[in-house]
Amino acid sequence: MKWKENISRFVLRRYKDNQRERQGCNLRNAESVGLIYLDRDHRFYRQIKDIAKHLHEELGVKTVAILSYVPFDSKKTPGYLVKKLNSGYFCKSDLNWYGKPVKEINSFIEEEFDILFDLELEPILPLKYILKKSMARMKVGPEQKEWDTQDYDVTICRIEHNPEDGEEVVDQMLVWQEQTERTFKFISEVNIK
Repeated sequence: MKWKENISRFVLRRYKDNQRERQGCNLRNAESVGLIYLDRDHRFYRQIKDIAKHLHEELGVKTVAILSYVPFDSKKTPGYLVKKLNSGYFCKSDLNWYGKPVKEINSFIEEEFDILFDLELEPILPLKYILKKSMARMKVGPEQKEWDTQDYDVTICRIEHNPEDGEEVVDQMLVWQEQTERTFKFISEVNIK
């Protein structure tokens, strides 16, 4: 682990949970949902947009906001990412020296989403700052190894995919899709009021 990452983890652990109003909600009753994720490529971006469309059109969520972290400088930002009313991104160049986002995130953090979903299977430190500081009423995310899951109000257990001898390596995109589907299914069906 790099020394900057160690400092970032130390600072994150010291953040107190802000004065947000915690309140459980399922997707069928949610009016606003936030999604945070690490941008990978255009195909992955389309999947995120499809999830947002499904939440809005199929489940009746009025507002679905998307915030992605692009692990490159702003000059190398992919052209398919556009900052709009309910979607945005921040880049590596928007972080301070130890990895804390300092630009483009305040309105997202201050939004009191009914549910905020962390869509990453592994901890992404800039997204952890967003998660920690968010005023969302309920925070949902997957169980993450080597990370304190107290950041979430609801933690979804992960299914481990360990290839047997002679089997092919498991496609991490399929693992991500399965975990995301399980998360949304659980939050849609759970009886939270």
